[in-house]
Amino acid sequence: MEKSENSCSIILWTYVLFLSVSIVHISFSCPIGCSCFRESGSLLACVKCVFVAENPDTYKLFPFVLPINTAVVQLQHVVAQDAIAPDLFTRVSFVDLSWHDVQQITINSDSFDSYQVSALSNNSLRGLDLLKVLRVHQEIGSLESGVFLNTPNIETLDLSDNLSLRMVDVIRALRYALPKLKYLDVSRIQRVSGEPLILGREFTEAIRNKPLEVLNISGTTLVSLDDDFNYPSIQVFNLSHNSLLWIPRSPTIDLLPKLREIDISYSSIPVFADMPHTQPFRNPNQCLHCLESSLKCIYAHDIIRRFPIKVIDAFYSIPCESSVIELIDISNINIRWLNVSINLVLLNLQVFIASRNSLGYISPKLLQSFPNLRQLHLERNNLSTMQYFPDFEDIISNNHALESLDLSWNSLSFLPRKIFVSVAALKELKLQGNSIVYFDVEIRDLYHLRILDLSENGLTLISSQVIQELDTIYKRRLNITTLGNTSSTNNSLTSYTRCSGTAFHVQERNDLVINLQGNKFDCSCEHIPFLTWITESQIYFEGKFRHNCGQGFYIQELDKGSVNNLVHSCNHQRRHLVIIVPVIIGGLIIVFVVLIGRCIYRRTLLGQKRKNHDNKHEVQVEDFVPTKYRAFLSFCAMDEDVVKIYFYPIFSRALEEYFGEKDILAFGETCMIPGRKIDLEIERCFSQSDVIIFIVTLDFVKNYWCKFELDHAEHLGKPTIYLVENMVLKQKIPSCLRELKFHTRATWRREENAIKMTPDWEVITRQIIDIATAVRR
Repeated sequence: MEKSENSCSIILWTYVLFLSVSIVHISFSCPIGCSCFRESGSLLACVKCVFVAENPDTYKLFPFVLPINTAVVQLQHVVAQDAIAPDLFTRVSFVDLSWHDVQQITINSDSFDSYQVSALSNNSLRGLDLLKVLRVHQEIGSLESGVFLNTPNIETLDLSDNLSLRMVDVIRALRYALPKLKYLDVSRIQRVSGEPLILGREFTEAIRNKPLEVLNISGTTLVSLDDDFNYPSIQVFNLSHNSLLWIPRSPTIDLLPKLREIDISYSSIPVFADMPHTQPFRNPNQCLHCLESSLKCIYAHDIIRRFPIKVIDAFYSIPCESSVIELIDISNINIRWLNVSINLVLLNLQVFIASRNSLGYISPKLLQSFPNLRQLHLERNNLSTMQYFPDFEDIISNNHALESLDLSWNSLSFLPRKIFVSVAALKELKLQGNSIVYFDVEIRDLYHLRILDLSENGLTLISSQVIQELDTIYKRRLNITTLGNTSSTNNSLTSYTRCSGTAFHVQERNDLVINLQGNKFDCSCEHIPFLTWITESQIYFEGKFRHNCGQGFYIQELDKGSVNNLVHSCNHQRRHLVIIVPVIIGGLIIVFVVLIGRCIYRRTLLGQKRKNHDNKHEVQVEDFVPTKYRAFLSFCAMDEDVVKIYFYPIFSRALEEYFGEKDILAFGETCMIPGRKIDLEIERCFSQSDVIIFIVTLDFVKNYWCKFELDHAEHLGKPTIYLVENMVLKQKIPSCLRELKFHTRATWRREENAIKMTPDWEVITRQIIDIATAVRR
């Protein structure tokens, strides 16, 4: 028995010693931060965070792990993940847990299938005197009016994402509670019912006497605010992503004296000038109200508008030179025109964002009002219309401190050569996605340039002057880097202003980075210096080995080897040209001499042929009576009826009356002797006639023998008169009838039972008689 008692004592003392060592070990190994309890087997004597999970086994551990109040005196943060009962806090306190040191409670819900905390009652937060942060991200449907009366020290209240929670319950719960509240987030509530949210005087009275610094009402169904817009302690005001139609105008700017940032993006405000800080101060004395203003950031991007804005004069709102505004964001609000008609100076404005609009014109006077501007974002607009304006060259002439300029995706086809001469501090120049084919601007003073983005422009060539200036900038920067030993800061960031903890910066590099990706260069022989510069320059080119050529020689990957091959091909072409060009020129000279000689030969041969023909004709016509006919009437056989009815009677009667002789007008084939060759008979008839009259119709110019008669009349040198039907004039006269093109002619047209002659019949017949008389003499 004694031996048994000794064994029990040894076992008991061993257990006590083990327990003491464990407690001492844990006390010296407690983490500084929050250590959430999840599994059994840990004795959390200094726990600061309890994680209450859905697993029922977790709750069974509390009686063992936390047996006494003194074991959890440091408990500060309770996390309830997928809470399973509305009496969560009562459920946890069944172990007689003291809550007096709890400073944060977070209730999350990641599973929509689990049971959730549906309401916070007046007893839910009892005993939490030191609670400072309460975040409820579940789908609670209501708040009782006295739920916060037992938590006077709460500074942060986050009720966001409770879609069924009504604002009227929040206002009722805040009215007489939470005197130290600094941060209130009620974003994305009251969306299940879809009722329009109107924050009137009750809301203003509920939060007016609280030191509220951050108010987030974004993502709600908010449509209007209280006219007495007076929240003197607010620094950050988020009204984005709602149905807000206007912000009430206030008589002075003192109603928000500490406002540092306002966000009205993605709202339905129809006029940007309705912002409380956009009052048109006409009296200079009213500018005194600006002296104590702390507004630094204005977010007005993505405002939903029914009609595009053409002119914005909203910057009347900030007429004082002492304004401390550092950032203005009016991106994606569909404005087309930016202009001001007052003298506006914002000395502290550093970031101006007007991207993703439809801007076709920006007044240089507006940007000149921002003398200390460091970042200008104008990407994705329509400034291609402004590039033809004479004042486009002066758009940034007064922004000497500008470090980052983004003109990407504006469909610009060119830039004025001197547009960048006044911005020597420029570090980033982004011109991506435009239509600049030839880049030729003056950049010799941009010694601080770090990034030049000309990607996706369809660029074919950079001027030699720009190449030289870029090399100078790179060498100058390289010398500065070497002397200053700044190579360790190649990727450092330079921040200019901070709004809600967000840094607006440009990348600081000690070298020069050029991006030419997405362009189809012209790899022609005359552009070899440009291509060589790309492949051999020490400047860093983004995606250097992904450049290719779309014109000239096809090169898929532009590198030093491909450029050398291009040089070899061009030299080979030049050697061929040295041989081919003289050969071509000599061949052209020979062909020219041959053509001239042939023309001379043909003219000589034609003259000899005509002379022989005349001699032969003289021999043939000696057997016939010369000039038997006063005129010969030549026509196509298909036109014989028209000629016999209208032409022959008039001309025959006129000749017989004048000369007193019969049968002196030869009528086609009637004068030819049967049995002889046609060509000889045509020559004989023509030779025996004083004048040849051609009745030219569409059938005449198509008939071979009619053409033959024209040719023989030319060879015989007989006087000819051309009577051309008006239809022939509308057609292209065949090239074989070249004589018809170079002679004056009368025209005629067919009318009902008549022929209309121009000039008239009398003039034509008189001309025939005169020619026949002259020939007889």
